[in-house]
Amino acid sequence: MNTARRRGEIVGWVVSAVALIAGFVLILIGIATPPSASFGWFAYAPLSNYAYVAGAPGLAIPPVTAVGFTLFVIGLVGVAFLVGIRVGARRRV
Repeated sequence: MNTARRRGEIVGWVVSAVALIAGFVLILIGIATPPSASFGWFAYAPLSNYAYVAGAPGLAIPPVTAVGFTLFVIGLVGVAFLVGIRVGARRRV
């Protein structure tokens, strides 16, 4: 294996590991922090064609946790790709 290819593989492993670790840390932060309650003025009649829904619509987990899961999955895909390259290169020999 030439030096440039080896260096690229090392960079891929490092980037995948950083994505996995950062994603895991963000998941832990999102799980550990309690959801914040917000209070505001609500004593008015809302518009008839709009229903107010508190929080982010359609998102049942905090945004930090969603970003953490995304980074974690990106890291897992990178690791799977690199393992596939390594296994494929070993079988060709």
